[in-house]
Amino acid sequence: MIELTSKQRKILEKHAQPLKPLAQIGKERFNEEQAAQIKRLLDEHELVKVRYLIVRNKADDETAGGLKGELDKLIEQYTSSTHVRTIGNVAVFYKPAKEEKDRKFEKELSKA
Repeated sequence: MIELTSKQRKILEKHAQPLKPLAQIGKERFNEEQAAQIKRLLDEHELVKVRYLIVRNKADDETAGGLKGELDKLIEQYTSSTHVRTIGNVAVFYKPAKEEKDRKFEKELSKA
């Protein structure tokens, strides 16, 4: 996990805006299979949106917010990624590509 400055977060948010969520956390909660899927997606795309379906049914906003925060931390741990932002029920995660030549956002992030 890398620490992002607020400017770097804004850059990644801008790039994530047109993306569709590629993974979903559903009723079965977060498990190793979902973690592996998200990790694989991050390895391919660097920037991934995850939709939280489990939170939709929660009536209490505080409970839902806490659950999203827990899911954000779990995904960061299991995928070695960085949580960029959660808006509503969609979270954005970033993990730089292993190969430097494959890094899409490195140049722009280093300027921020």
